[in-house]
Amino acid sequence: MKSENHYHFGVALTKIREEAIQLHRRRYLEVGFFQKGEKDLYEQDSLYFVARETTLNQVVGVTRLIFKPIEQLPTIKNFEIYEFDLVRVTKLEKSQLAEMSAFTKLPKHEVGVHLIRTIFHYSKQQGITHWIACIDDRVFRYLNRIFSSIFKEIGVPKVYLGSVTVPCLVDLPKAMKQIKEQRPKLYEFLKEENEQVMEVSR
Repeated sequence: MKSENHYHFGVALTKIREEAIQLHRRRYLEVGFFQKGEKDLYEQDSLYFVARETTLNQVVGVTRLIFKPIEQLPTIKNFEIYEFDLVRVTKLEKSQLAEMSAFTKLPKHEVGVHLIRTIFHYSKQQGITHWIACIDDRVFRYLNRIFSSIFKEIGVPKVYLGSVTVPCLVDLPKAMKQIKEQRPKLYEFLKEENEQVMEVSR
């Protein structure tokens, strides 16, 4: 894993939250996921997590968790979910499920794995057991290469926000068990906590 020496990872509040939102918008515009002037309907219902480069004092990576009633989450609203998986998801308590979204970073900053670790720790602390997401197909395959195929397809892929996108679910307890068995070094990394993980960015 790349050294974290120059990065802080954590929940983004106040001015850092606004910087995180701007990075998300800018990167999604650059790659065509957003159109100019398009409104993000989920900003107000989201908790943002950032990677902040401390030397530059700049947010260089972002992701978020969206908290809404299950039927109002973007993946449920916009994708055809397989019946078995829809039943399974709708049986979850609202507090157990969040939508992972807005996963992006600036080039040359390899902070993606650390951001996933940060939201994993937050989810564990808050009793969140599942992440739902709709992820660009290339990113979906990239994340599953790294994380031992824990992002499980739960619906019909389609073009969404300008690219082929896969609706998926992460069952966090099962995912960690799978990673422990298949990639023990990654498992130890994900479990590790230090002063830079979950530090609140203000």
